Amino acid sequence: MMLKAFLPKSEQRYAALGAVIGALFPAVCIFYHAVIADAGGGWGSGILTISLVSLIVMPLVCGMFFYQRGRAQSCLLDELEQRRKTEENLSRIVHTDQLTGVANRVALERDLCELLVTGSVPAGRTALLMLDLDRFKFVNDSMGHDTGDALLVALGRRLIQAMSGLGAVYRMGGDEFVIVVAGSPSEGKLDDICVTIKGLFAEPFQLSSAQFWTGGSIGVAYMEPEDQTISAVLKRADLALYKAKEIAGNSHMVYAPEMADEATRKGEIEYDLSRALAAGEFYLEYQPIVGIESRAIRSFEALIRWHHPDKGIIPPDHFIAAAEKTGLILPIGNWVLRTACLEAARWPAPTGIAVNVAGDQFKDRAFVPHVKACLAEAGLAPGRLTIEVTESIFLADADIIEESLRELRAHGVRIALDGFGIGFSSINNLRRFPLDQLKLDRSFTQTMLGNQRDAEIVDIILQLGNTFQVSTTIEGIETEGQMEFVRALGASEAQGCLISRPVSAEGAIAILQREPQRTVERSFG
Repeated sequence: MMLKAFLPKSEQRYAALGAVIGALFPAVCIFYHAVIADAGGGWGSGILTISLVSLIVMPLVCGMFFYQRGRAQSCLLDELEQRRKTEENLSRIVHTDQLTGVANRVALERDLCELLVTGSVPAGRTALLMLDLDRFKFVNDSMGHDTGDALLVALGRRLIQAMSGLGAVYRMGGDEFVIVVAGSPSEGKLDDICVTIKGLFAEPFQLSSAQFWTGGSIGVAYMEPEDQTISAVLKRADLALYKAKEIAGNSHMVYAPEMADEATRKGEIEYDLSRALAAGEFYLEYQPIVGIESRAIRSFEALIRWHHPDKGIIPPDHFIAAAEKTGLILPIGNWVLRTACLEAARWPAPTGIAVNVAGDQFKDRAFVPHVKACLAEAGLAPGRLTIEVTESIFLADADIIEESLRELRAHGVRIALDGFGIGFSSINNLRRFPLDQLKLDRSFTQTMLGNQRDAEIVDIILQLGNTFQVSTTIEGIETEGQMEFVRALGASEAQGCLISRPVSAEGAIAILQREPQRTVERSFG
């Protein structure tokens, strides 16, 4: 330590060592001459002089030689150290998410691969939690990508702090994060961790000088000893996450084998959808909508059905989500609209037709021209067509939706808000968007006679309809008691199995022919 203090550089220490070694040889010669050679009279004064000169020269020569060697080694060590630091920096860059500062997918794959290669996955299993933000697309679309990035950074900080000592945090990309809980965590511990993560959304995020509330869904899966690749555990976690997102609000789900079976069935549905339209496997049924006071038919709602060659009749709630996911909702929705308009043109005026339209259809700039083209082709008056939408389409691209709705309404097409009262319902939507009709979800109809709260909700929604001067349709009417209840509250129209089950296009014509005197009624608005 003292030597380093006096000679801090390695090449200086090498030079000192060389000088010592260089002085050692002539010193031995002098010692030999003085003690041994002189005693025997063997060495002359010339050799002694040379030895003395060597005592001065050799330390300088050896010192310089060792100095050069030390300097070369020092440069090599410096270069190696620099390379080590560069490799560490590159490794940190490669394994760190540059936006949030947490470990990235590459780091996750590296760490999980180490567990698989070393065979250190215990019988109790390491757990992997996949977290996905709610409404993240809405943040990016409505508030900008900079705000979305700020949300991810803030969430990353909260996760790192909350998971300290519990698990390692990684960002997969987009709005997906993964937490790996090593060891053999019990189900109770994982539940507690999920509760902790969901608790991070209890406080709003400060974004762009405004507070933003959001939530998250979590899919939980275990690493199994038989896993050969990390894609297996990631797929299980993703399937659990998909199920968790089907539950409203913050939620988490643990993977179960039946989720894989369900995913396989959905995959088959998606594959079959790609050929179903061209194969002519879709058809429409029509359910009457009547005026509550007169029971006269005012319109029909078009309902899509799928006649699968192997699986039989598939209801829409089993394939519409798949159609939206694959983008097939656009051609399928266009087919429904065109077919419904052509069928409705065969009915006596002013009997109307109502068609459900998905949000992705409105995002297509060709949608409004397609509606007009269908009306023109069928020779159907625009006022006989009602476009039904749900409030979920207002959560993103609201400006595009509003523009399309106003253009359709200006053309004479009626607009109905379907499924009102469930999910995300906002009175502001009734103020902002051009609407002619509210359709109360059937879930309230089923419970309103036995649940005072739901009965009051039905009454409030009907009053909202009167306030905004739009007609109200009650879906799911199955008994005379339900019909009389909503009639007393002032509902305009009713739809349900009490009136008629969905029928074919020919069946709709038959119903209208049986009651020709009632088909002249027109919806309010």
